[in-house]
Amino acid sequence: MRFLNMKQMVTAICGGFLAVQTSVGFAHDQAGSFTTGLAAAVDFYTVTCFDDGNGAPAKLEAQVRDSTASTSKVHILIHKGTSCTTNKCAQASFDATDNNTTYSPLVSVSQGAGTYNLYVMHSATGTDSYTASFHCKTAGNVHTGTSVTSRQQQ
Repeated sequence: MRFLNMKQMVTAICGGFLAVQTSVGFAHDQAGSFTTGLAAAVDFYTVTCFDDGNGAPAKLEAQVRDSTASTSKVHILIHKGTSCTTNKCAQASFDATDNNTTYSPLVSVSQGAGTYNLYVMHSATGTDSYTASFHCKTAGNVHTGTSVTSRQQQ
C-alpha cells in the first residue's frame, strides 16, 4: 500500500513537471522593466527562429503588455533583414492601455529562419514594466524553435 501511494505521488510529480516543460516550450514571454528613467529607454533582444522538428520558420510574431500604471506607453518593434520589397522587414505595435491583461495588437515579420531583432521601448520618462510575448512560426502557423538573448536593458 505504501509503495503504491509513493508510486502514484512520483508519477503525479513527474507528469506535472512534463506538463510545465511542454507549456514553456510553446509560450515565450519576456518580462522586463525600464529602470533608468530615460524617455528614450530601449530594451533589445535577439530572437532566433530555427526548425526544432516542427518545420522551417517563416516568421516571428510579437506583442507587448504594459504592466505599470504610468503616463508612458510601451511599444514593441520586430526587425530582420534588408530585402523588404516582398515582405516587410519591420513591424511595430504599442499597448494603448496601462496595467491591464490585454496585449498590444499582434505583429509579425516574415523573413524566415535566423535572428530577428526585438526592441521594447516606452514613450515617457520614468520607470515602466512590461511583458513581451513572441513566437517563431512556420508558414502554416505551427510553433517552431524559438530562443531569445537579452542584449540591452535600460
